[in-house]
Parts: sequence; C-alpha cells; structure tokens
Amino acid sequence: MLYACEEEKKENLIFTNYNIEKAYKKCNPEKGNCTFINLNFPVAKGKETVATKINDSIEHHIIEIVSGFNPDNNPETMEEMVDGFIANYGSYREDFPETDIPWEATVFAEITSETPKLLSIDFNSYTFTGGAHGYGSNTYMNFNPETGAVYTHKDLFTPAFKDFVEKDFRNKENIPQGENINSTGMFFENDEFHLPANIGFRNDKLILTYNPYEIAAYVEGQKTYEYNLNEVSNYLKIDFSEKE
Repeated sequence: MLYACEEEKKENLIFTNYNIEKAYKKCNPEKGNCTFINLNFPVAKGKETVATKINDSIEHHIIEIVSGFNPDNNPETMEEMVDGFIANYGSYREDFPETDIPWEATVFAEITSETPKLLSIDFNSYTFTGGAHGYGSNTYMNFNPETGAVYTHKDLFTPAFKDFVEKDFRNKENIPQGENINSTGMFFENDEFHLPANIGFRNDKLILTYNPYEIAAYVEGQKTYEYNLNEVSNYLKIDFSEKE
C-alpha cells in the first residue's frame, strides 16, 4: 500500500492529496492483466472539526463507490475496503480457478471549485468485478467550507431551478414540452422529471450529470449538461461573487 502526498493551502484549510494502491499478488497494472485498486483523493487538515467532517464524508463516499457492488461487504474504513476488494477477488479465483479476468477499482477525486462558501469535489470512478462490462461514473460532493457540512440540492438551488433544467433538458433531448418525460424512452421514476443525483461546480460552470442507468439504458452512456454560473445565477442560493 503506497501513500503519496502534495500539499496546497486552500483558504483556512490545507488539502493533502493521498494515493492508495494495492494489487493482487503485487501484479503490475501497466504490464498486463492485473487486479488492482487505486484511490486518489484530497484530505483536509487545519480547522480540526471542519476537516474531520469533510474527511469522514469523503471516505464514506469512496467506500460506497467501491463497495456498492457487494451489499454484504460493509467496511468501516478505507483500508478495510481496499483489503476487502483484493481478498474478494482472491476468493473468486479460488472458486473459479479457470478464469483469469481481472478486477479493477479506480477513484480519482479532485477539488473542482472553491469559494468562501463552497467546496466542490468531483469523484471520477470506474469499477469492474466481472460481467459484461464495468461501471464508470462521476459523482459530486459540495461542502460548506465554513462548517464541513455537505450541501443538499435544496441548500444550493431555488425550487424554480428544476423547472428551468427540465425545459432545457426537453429541448436538448427532443422531448416535446407537453408530452410525458419518458415518451422518447427515458426511465424517469413515476414519469416525473427529476434533477440528477450529482450536480457539481467546476470553476465558473455548473455541471449536471446523469450517470448510466439513472434515467436511460446503459448504452446511452452518461448524460452531462453544463451551464455558466451567470446563466443560472437567479436559481443559486450561494453568492459566487465572493472570491478567496
């Protein structure tokens, strides 16, 4: 297990970039088939209470990303999750010695936007544990850097934001405004439009991401929509005019 770090001061917090890697029987992913897990994520230091809340949320989220494929596996720490992923593959190889299909779990988390009122982190991940294909996604966490709390959609956007996005979504996906939101093959629950589970910020843009299976078949891939912040400023509850 390897750890590497580089420090950069971020407002009243210091973020250290950690990398955790582990491979089955110490194989080398760059030299062929290899089961491995690679996690890269920011760790907060400085304001102790705030940093602890942010770090706990990040760790829990990464554990969910990697362990979500196995509901019987409930690791409490990142280290348990990493060891468990490799151990589960080892058990799989014992049960099916004729197969040599490798597993993979990678998560790259980066800070994509930071203001005095918001810290946004994008988790770019990919997992494969056998089957027809792996699963890649982008998930976001938006923090209040003053308290360490995770913002909800209600904390960030006015109720009118959903109507704005739905109108734009229908235009971009060629769904007539008066027809059922699923009339062209979407999978919205109860035939009602909803915002994506993952909304993040990157510099001066707002990113909305529907990951595979969220509203459409896997073959449709990820659906991402971007807006300039000044385009949606009327729907934002956070003042982005404040700079560091």
